[in-house]
Amino acid sequence: MKLDSREQRSTETIHSRQQGGDEMRHAIDQWLSQTKPGGTFRSSFGSSSLPPHEAVKWTDPSGTSVQTVRRVEQSPATEQIQSRTAKLAAATEQESATSHSSATKRDDATARLSGLLKKVRFFSGSDIEFTSIAQSAETCQRGQLVVYRLGDDCPVELISQALARGAAGILTEQILPAPIPQAIVADTDRALAEIRSNQTDRPDQKLITIGIVGSAGKTITSFLTASVLRDIPCRVAYQTDLGSSDSVVTEAGTAKVTNGASLIDALSDAVDAGAAVSITEMDSAQLRLGAYDQIELDIVVVTGRDMGGNDFGPSPIECAFELAGQGGVLIVPESDQRAVSAAHTAAQSQNIEVVTYGVDNGADVSIRTISLEDGTLTAMLRHESRAAVMESFLGRGHFAECLAAAAAVGVVTENPLPQIAESLCKLRELPGRFEAITSGDWETDQNNPVVRLDIGGSPERVKFALQAARKELLQTPASTAPMTLPMHGSSSVNNTKRPKLWCVLSVSENDDAETLMQYGRLLESMPDHCVLTCADKDKANFLSMSHGVLDGIQDVAAMRLVADSSRAIQWAHAEASNNDMILVVGGIDRSHPDSERRSLDAVTQVIAACAEESQKARQANSHPSILKGSNADASPSKDLTGPNSSTKSDKPDLKLFDGN
Repeated sequence: MKLDSREQRSTETIHSRQQGGDEMRHAIDQWLSQTKPGGTFRSSFGSSSLPPHEAVKWTDPSGTSVQTVRRVEQSPATEQIQSRTAKLAAATEQESATSHSSATKRDDATARLSGLLKKVRFFSGSDIEFTSIAQSAETCQRGQLVVYRLGDDCPVELISQALARGAAGILTEQILPAPIPQAIVADTDRALAEIRSNQTDRPDQKLITIGIVGSAGKTITSFLTASVLRDIPCRVAYQTDLGSSDSVVTEAGTAKVTNGASLIDALSDAVDAGAAVSITEMDSAQLRLGAYDQIELDIVVVTGRDMGGNDFGPSPIECAFELAGQGGVLIVPESDQRAVSAAHTAAQSQNIEVVTYGVDNGADVSIRTISLEDGTLTAMLRHESRAAVMESFLGRGHFAECLAAAAAVGVVTENPLPQIAESLCKLRELPGRFEAITSGDWETDQNNPVVRLDIGGSPERVKFALQAARKELLQTPASTAPMTLPMHGSSSVNNTKRPKLWCVLSVSENDDAETLMQYGRLLESMPDHCVLTCADKDKANFLSMSHGVLDGIQDVAAMRLVADSSRAIQWAHAEASNNDMILVVGGIDRSHPDSERRSLDAVTQVIAACAEESQKARQANSHPSILKGSNADASPSKDLTGPNSSTKSDKPDLKLFDGN
């Protein structure tokens, strides 16, 4: 697959057609007038399928001037230029006749629903002609199409609003008792996506579309891939949890581009902005619901592991493979045999290439680790007989698999390995992705425990964060306290203190029973100390969620429960030594990019406040204020967040705090 050919196809936007059509027509007219004898003419340039002809004048024996027409023989290059010009001119004439701008064309043009949907049945009419789709029945205007969402909208209120406001019809999944044209579809969300896809002339066909799917590492892989492709150079659009971009404007607002009609609009905006590539972070649950069925993917990248499902249905990765078009590429991790097998199965049914990636293995594109010291990964990027040395500071060097996945995309798009390695080094850190939280003051950071922040969200992500934290902690040298010789003992006393890992995990009411049990098994086996908490909005269900986590733990006394997430972080920070590491996982509002960034900032501020307070107390030769007057054995009415001699042990007693 060559990027140049697809990039040329992606430039067929509305604005380029309007400008390029006129320029090419003028150039061809000038060229023909200079090189061809006699006059040339084209009937309705760009709209006729007849070949160009030449006008020839001659005089018959009677002295009468006669003009005839003969066909002009053309070279293949000339025919190709005129064919492209004809398409551009036809598109330009059609667009200028229907609207003044691309936005007006998409939103205000009258369309027939039967021409936009393949599988639809009409009631109270044979078709519905509408101008646009209303945001809601309350804001509907005359001529718009109203959407009835089963279970969300009141049918009586929606029908009355649609009739009163002059709606053209209703898009619904069931027949409503109303004298208004109705379009019956199987799924309204998928129907809306199909409508927008046809209205915008299939924007996914004008871009190189890359889908990122998997259980962990999707956001990081998306940004790494964008960094690689930007250096081609070309314009790259993306839709991720941290924000979206149309290759010109980057947004991190309250609107989250996920799937369906919103994703189609985002792709259309990317085409209008002149983007050549679009990268989409795909939700696993929505994949299984068919929310991405209206787009065709050129490259599918699998990150994390294919965990499968427990309902005997296709996995999200298998659903993503079905979206790959002819000539597409499936990029899968070599270590995940389930994903590799599914990729080869999908490749047998259609013309699809399978490329594997990995770390320290024999994958098609691999990263061979040279060293991992002081948060810097030094590695060798390899593909076939070529190699390039690279360094990465991303995630303290623990995102090698994501680096390999992005490098595989660069190899598929035929970029040189040195350029790929250089592009991968540019991304140093992402918010909430095993992020190192520091105070900015070297002395304060040295006197406080190391803190890492990760958004979590699934057992696979929590496991990855715990493994990365444990690997980094093993590289930390053990601290040695001043040795004091006992009066009646030998001098061989070892006071070396091993660094410990503390995990503050925030669970959510959206986690099912199986997920909570997996959290429990991870917390019991991987960290030295674990604190279970939740977000403020989930406090009412914290006790029941805690029971779900404890169901996966053998020794329930090893867990400390603190309902308030801020108090949980404060308690762990006060108990940990300056040689320990605290991993804060979860508790982030990920409803849209703006809320995610605000939640990350709030947690960061709590951690920074703990470090500053501890440093001030140390300078004043006193304990932090959170520890004053506290006693872990006190009654629940007192402050229960203070340390105790028992809390210094590896397995503190089981206690439940409400954080008040």
